[in-house]
Amino acid sequence: MGLAPNLSRRAARFSAFAALIAACGFALLAISGSHSGEAAFPGANGRIAYSYGDAYTRAIWAANPDGTAPTMLTSGASDETPAYSADGSRIAFERNGGITVMNANGGAVTELASGSSSSASDTEWVKGYETEEEPPRVLPFVRIQTTTGKWHGFGSPSFSPDGAQLAVAEWKEETEFVSICAVAGDEDEECLEYGNPDAYTDYEYQCFGCSVRIVTISSTSGAQTGVVTSPPVGDYDTRPAYSAGGKIAFERRTEFGSAIFVVASPGASPVQVTSGPEDSAPDFSPDGSQIAYVRNWNGDLAMIGASGGPVTILPTPKPAGSLSAIVGAPSFSPDGTKISFERTIFNPGNWDYGVFTIGVDGNGLTKVLDKGFEPSWQPTSLPAPPLKAAKGKARKGKIRLNGKGKATIATIVCGSSPCALKVKAAKLKAGKKKCSVGTKLAKRLAAGKSTPLGVRVAGQCLAGLEKAGKGKLLTKVGIADGLGKRTLTFKSKLLPPKPKTRKGKK
Repeated sequence: MGLAPNLSRRAARFSAFAALIAACGFALLAISGSHSGEAAFPGANGRIAYSYGDAYTRAIWAANPDGTAPTMLTSGASDETPAYSADGSRIAFERNGGITVMNANGGAVTELASGSSSSASDTEWVKGYETEEEPPRVLPFVRIQTTTGKWHGFGSPSFSPDGAQLAVAEWKEETEFVSICAVAGDEDEECLEYGNPDAYTDYEYQCFGCSVRIVTISSTSGAQTGVVTSPPVGDYDTRPAYSAGGKIAFERRTEFGSAIFVVASPGASPVQVTSGPEDSAPDFSPDGSQIAYVRNWNGDLAMIGASGGPVTILPTPKPAGSLSAIVGAPSFSPDGTKISFERTIFNPGNWDYGVFTIGVDGNGLTKVLDKGFEPSWQPTSLPAPPLKAAKGKARKGKIRLNGKGKATIATIVCGSSPCALKVKAAKLKAGKKKCSVGTKLAKRLAAGKSTPLGVRVAGQCLAGLEKAGKGKLLTKVGIADGLGKRTLTFKSKLLPPKPKTRKGKK
């Protein structure tokens, strides 16, 4: 390395990088740790996916909303942050610094984006090393070990409403870590222990090009499809969460703390929704009107409007006798009535964690899983609403034909499915005479649309009506829609056109 004896003065820059160390280090934890961003899509409440394991191995599991029937879906070494698609058929999750998708039952596992890393180290022994202490010392031998590394990875996936892409946090890091310690002799690997008059230890850490931003990738190929955010240098954007309307909420972390932001679409200017100083892990309600998040560094479970406004704190008090309780990873239920979240309770001598649910009104705090992190609620299809039948409404009272022998006798409205219409019969009885009349009616209508049913009386039929002064019209209309085929019958009372008045001299 060509290090001079006074190289230890490089370590004096350590304090200048302290903030960067904390920021960059936290950014990596923010992505790969718990409290992932989700997306709540409307539907019926399905199962809850979650990660479960120890500090070394985690897998994705799923259970019923009450915690019953837990099922292990993956067996990876480090599977975390599950997120369901809008139709509930797929789960995206983080695996070893990359993004993987699978079917909701654990099948068809596909890696979309993989993490990568590389590192190298170099060691040098320096004689006559001058320390930065006051007063400085000159040490006989010092070992200077330099480790450089590069990392690129992805985390916190969230499906877009159409399921075509995922919003993910992409992080890049290039680091250099230098450790300096006094040793007994040249090429001695063991650092001198404290208490030895020549003992000395110092460190320096630098992060070059550290960045965390939100991007979108294809949910089938993993190819990058867009850049959602481009945070200022030194800031980190992570934990994205789609809304059903296509907006993306995320957490932006700066040297001063973190807050929740929202972008209307990838590349749009972010709008700050919460004021911080420590807000994280946003999740949209199914209708997109509210955001659940963690407030005050895991202290509170909170809700706020998607555009900001008053903050609602959902009560999650620590149990009696416990030291503290922290919350994370809120996820709305698809019907919008509950929020699932992870919770860790610290007791004297031990700690306990699990998945809880609570009503959006703050009632019904319930532990549903004894163990588990990062819950995500599966939306399932709502029962189809019953079909509405097409209806006809006849005009009441006596209907007089206009001067051309025409009149509207009824209105037909399609129900909740398209309908096909056809006049099957239109018979007029005036006095002793019976005859067929002409009709006018749309042949096809879209769901919910209406059409008038018109008639035209002419020729001998009109003459008979004028002679009798009134008539009875029976009209039958065939309808075919989502409920099948049937016939609507209309009975109308017709009057002939008003007689024409002749102009005469006064």
